Amino acid sequence: MLHNTFRFSATFALLAAGIAAPLGAEPGTAVPATSQPATVKVDFSKSRGAFLHPERYNNLSRARTFPEQRDADVQFFNEQGLHGHTYKVWVDAHLIFDEAKGTYTYDAIADYLSDVSRLSDNLLMVMDTRVMIRDGKATPDKVKPVILNIMRELKRRYPQIKYIEAFNEPDHNLAKVLTPSGLYDFYKVYYEAVNQVNRELKPKVPLQLGGPGFMQYSNEWLNPFLDRYKADPSPEKRLDFISWHGYGRFPEGTGATNGPRAYHFYKTDPSEVASERGMLEAALKARGLDTRIPGFITETGIYPGPSFDNASDARPDYLIGAAGVPALHYWYMESPRIVPFNWVLRHFSEERKDQLITRGGADRKTPLTNTFTPYGNAMAMMAKLKDVRVPAQSSALVKGKGVYALATKDKSGVAVMVWNYQHVGTQSYQVRIDMAALPARLAGKPLRQRMYRIDDKISNYWANPATANLQQVGESVVKPGRRHDMTVTLTPNALQLIVLEPAAGRK
Repeated sequence: MLHNTFRFSATFALLAAGIAAPLGAEPGTAVPATSQPATVKVDFSKSRGAFLHPERYNNLSRARTFPEQRDADVQFFNEQGLHGHTYKVWVDAHLIFDEAKGTYTYDAIADYLSDVSRLSDNLLMVMDTRVMIRDGKATPDKVKPVILNIMRELKRRYPQIKYIEAFNEPDHNLAKVLTPSGLYDFYKVYYEAVNQVNRELKPKVPLQLGGPGFMQYSNEWLNPFLDRYKADPSPEKRLDFISWHGYGRFPEGTGATNGPRAYHFYKTDPSEVASERGMLEAALKARGLDTRIPGFITETGIYPGPSFDNASDARPDYLIGAAGVPALHYWYMESPRIVPFNWVLRHFSEERKDQLITRGGADRKTPLTNTFTPYGNAMAMMAKLKDVRVPAQSSALVKGKGVYALATKDKSGVAVMVWNYQHVGTQSYQVRIDMAALPARLAGKPLRQRMYRIDDKISNYWANPATANLQQVGESVVKPGRRHDMTVTLTPNALQLIVLEPAAGRK
């Protein structure tokens, strides 16, 4: 969640912490446990379709967040294979429109949007009107000309803006001033404004509109919104995507109590998110709406707000997040038409969300240039996967914890990523990776086998700043038949990637 928009009570923050690492332990380490055997079976003869590459869907914080780092960050991400398909950016109506003067000023976001336009093919723009609606008591009629002028000008200047997300977490930010049904009155002026921008500018890539950017998948908010959309007689109404955030479930209240009002985090079982697409399609079908509308999970993470597992020392939580976010994305990718977005390149206050080291150095306050967190390394690792997903079955994945596997192929070779998401658990695995039916162009040929790893000691700034970025831990030439197998050890929350490509100059 963005910038403290969701706060936990002090009591609940302790409850949310779970089990901390032992005092004095190496950052990211866990109490050793007996290693268990596991098997990952890969079948390269089959295809599961195009691999989504979730590392290419990402978030930048608002324009004011570490602007001095942004040029270097954009260059570094592009160099590391993390140029985006779609990045989410933030535009606040009240910071652009001066109601007293009736003027619009874009200086504060001009450099920001120019920078991110170099980082991503498409931009998803949160057109945030919460301050106008909540604090300024603006009506839909007052909101419409403001967002129309802003969106028209920004689309003219930055044509890579493709998606408009109406609202950010209205089920939290606007819950005291709007009902779930009443939210639609404001959404209606969004689609009217988007349609007008498209008619006037006739852009090569027209704007699409979606939302409402709920802080969770919420039937309480979504169903009344869909009821209003269904009942809207306008032939110009549009809902190009439906968006929400993927952290957990947060009923109203403090969250500090047991029972149905207690907060629930997906970090304890990431597989829980696999049911969300089915619930969405059931809600759409019940109203006679198109069940193929995409779902955009425009923020994901295992540490919402200021939550944690290790309160006094965040360093172990960095590694938990590096394995936990890919676990969430794994389950989202098991559903069709779901796109999970990473959160976030640099966060203004919560370091467990950072993809780049933003609280480094001896003072633990220094933003570092060109230095990944373990989570950032996990994204860099995923960027090395190929473009077609193939079946990969793990024998040791139960209730969202254990050994995960993603296997891919394309004309350049094959790649398999495995990781052991344990959250605060301590189980290690000896994982045999059985790669069956290697493509004919690879079988029986000399192949360059490279391995990359992230764990409590490798590709981990907190263990060794000199080797903070993604480390290659092995390289050899192998000559497998139609089948290739190998065994890797996965300690808690460790990730490993194996890449096989033709060995240049060898026959």
